[in-house]
Amino acid sequence: MKIIVNTPRENGKGRFRLALAIPLGIAKWSFIWRHLPDEARMYEGIAVKAIDAIKEYRRKYGHWDLVDVYQQDDGTRVLIRI
Repeated sequence: MKIIVNTPRENGKGRFRLALAIPLGIAKWSFIWRHLPDEARMYEGIAVKAIDAIKEYRRKYGHWDLVDVYQQDDGTRVLIRI
């Protein structure tokens, strides 16, 4: 999964660009779940199945944009691509 943010800087000089690559498989790592609150731990099994389904879909149909938001006022764009 990639998260891309592109927005103008507050001082008006140039643009701020941020690109983060986050592996989907991170949801399967058990030590991640140990550090989450108890309320979230009950979703571990569902998250693992969801990640497997997303990976299978991506292999079959390719990458897709989960979120693509563009703000007309200042040209800010946020893109989350699986």
